[in-house]
Amino acid sequence: MSSAELIINEHAGNAHEKDALPGLIKTVATVFSPVHENHTQAAGDARTIAEQLVGQYADRLDELTIIVIGGDGTLHDVVNGLQQTGHPEVAIGYIPTGTGDDFARANHIPLKSQEAANALVHAVAKPIRIGQITSREYGQQWFINNFGIGIDALVVYATNHSGSKNLLNALKLGSLSYPLHFATALAKQKPFTSTWTNARGAHHSDRSYLCVFTNHPFLGGGIRLIMPETDDRTNLHLVIVERERWQVLAKVLLGILRHQPNDPAIHHHVSPQFEFSTEANEHIQVDGEELSTPLHATLTQTTQLFLLP
Repeated sequence: MSSAELIINEHAGNAHEKDALPGLIKTVATVFSPVHENHTQAAGDARTIAEQLVGQYADRLDELTIIVIGGDGTLHDVVNGLQQTGHPEVAIGYIPTGTGDDFARANHIPLKSQEAANALVHAVAKPIRIGQITSREYGQQWFINNFGIGIDALVVYATNHSGSKNLLNALKLGSLSYPLHFATALAKQKPFTSTWTNARGAHHSDRSYLCVFTNHPFLGGGIRLIMPETDDRTNLHLVIVERERWQVLAKVLLGILRHQPNDPAIHHHVSPQFEFSTEANEHIQVDGEELSTPLHATLTQTTQLFLLP
C-alpha cells in the first residue's frame, strides 16, 4: 500500500462538506498508508503545497501521490504547481467538494464526495489532456476545464462576487450559481474585438460575445458546450458566439443553458493549437479564477496524470 499526500481545502463550496472531511480522510486511509494532511488557508496555497511536495520527494517522486479534497479551483492550483515544476507524472486523485466540479463530471468521477473517495479503491492512473496557455501578460498557465473571455467570464465574476453563491452552496445547490447570473451578464456584456488563428487560418471579429477554450464539454457546473458526438479530448476546442440581435442571442444562450449547444450561431472549432488576442477591456476566467485583458496568448494542450475510476 503506497502513501498519499492530501491537499485539503475545507472551505471549498462554502465549506458545505466540512463535516464530511473526517470520513473522507478515513476512506482515503484504507487505500493509502500513511496519509499526510496538508490544509490550505488562502488562495494559491494548493499550488505552493504541490510545489513544496515535489521538493520534499525530489529523490523519490515515484512514491508521491496527491489526493485533492476541494473544488476545481483547488485542483487547478495543484495541477499548475506540478506542471510548473515539470512533474506531470505525479498522479492526482480528486474528491470534489466544490461548487461546479466540472472536471469530475467530465471524467466520470462521482460528484458525491464519499462516492468519489470510495472510487479511489479501484482508480487507475491515466494521462489526461489539459489546456496550456502561454501569454505575454501572464506567462505560462494550465487549465483543467476551460479558459473563457466575454460573457462566460463575466458570469464567473458576478458569481464569485455575489452572496448568493454562498447561500446556494449552503443549500447544496451550488451548480445553480452560474445560470442564476447569466441573465444579469446578458444585459451587461458588450461585443468586443478578438483575433484568433488555427491551422485553417486567421479570423477576426468585432462582435465577439463569448469565447471559450475548453478541454471537455462542460462549464459553469454542468452546462454543456459540446455535444457528445464532437467530444474530442485529443484537441482543444474553441466555442465562439458573436453578438446578434437580442432575440437570436437569447435563443443561443438559452440553448447552451438547456444543454443543447447546436444552434448554427454557435461556432465550434477544434485544433491542437490556437493563437488568440484581444485589446478589449474584458473579464477572463481560467477554471473559475479571474484575470483580465488585454491578452495575447498561445493555447494548446499537454498531459497530467490523474487517478480515475
